[in-house]
Amino acid sequence: MPLHRMQGLRRLLCLALLLPGLALAQSAVLDRIKSSKTIRVAFAEDSLPFSYRAENREPAGYSVDLCRRVVARLQAQLKLDRLSIEWLGATTPERLKLVAAGKADLECGVTTHTLKRQETVEFSLPVFIDGAGVMVPKGSPIVTLPGLDGKKIAVARGTTTELRMREALEKRSIKAELVPMADRHGAMAALDRGEVDAYAGDRGVLYGQAITTPTRTPEWTMLQAEISYEPYAFAMPRGDPALRLAVNRALSSIYRKGEIEDVYGRWLGRFGPPHALLQAMYVLNQIPE
Repeated sequence: MPLHRMQGLRRLLCLALLLPGLALAQSAVLDRIKSSKTIRVAFAEDSLPFSYRAENREPAGYSVDLCRRVVARLQAQLKLDRLSIEWLGATTPERLKLVAAGKADLECGVTTHTLKRQETVEFSLPVFIDGAGVMVPKGSPIVTLPGLDGKKIAVARGTTTELRMREALEKRSIKAELVPMADRHGAMAALDRGEVDAYAGDRGVLYGQAITTPTRTPEWTMLQAEISYEPYAFAMPRGDPALRLAVNRALSSIYRKGEIEDVYGRWLGRFGPPHALLQAMYVLNQIPE
């Protein structure tokens, strides 16, 4: 082979080897954030103590607090003097659609990372581990899942709990009626009015609603049943590895430096210390630089 052709092939080979690195360095989302100095964040408005609108209408909660810290680190990574957050309140299906359509740059709520959802959005490192539970009024004759036979169960439409609850009932041959509601407020209200016999949702969210929602029923109780495994994560647009790396770098830093203890204590400390699986998650995701 002539020398000039060998040199040409060598240059092409070097360029091919460099392309993956160049692709990682490019990010349409980070470029837009940097130029506008604004990041669009979708969040849940009704999932206290994780993500909700406080009395002053400002977003608040465990996920929101964690998200603000991630954004602060993104600001530092992008070397910006300021980075404003445009909050977009929406339900879980709506938030995922906003991210998939490129109308939100990040999603911070109570969104379970599933392989099905990963077909349309990307996910960060896990930010919490929860599981589905079923809440009933205290003193209810329903104390186990089989007790739901012939009963009505409210659930927020479009959530993983709706799917997991249906699977759990079918697996145990329990003939209960799932009643999908528009959101968690509607599900709680239906239970309070006696329109349904139980309300299924993520345990952490159910505890938060039981503590803070004014209802006619002063006390609630949770059925002793393990229904699902719900790893929460922040959703992002697909096809942007640089954005995913930036968000994961921020989360790992928060875990390594112990800031997650402050976040957990502020929003979930009243429920006791983190369970063993959650503690392990915090440790395993302290990825070194």
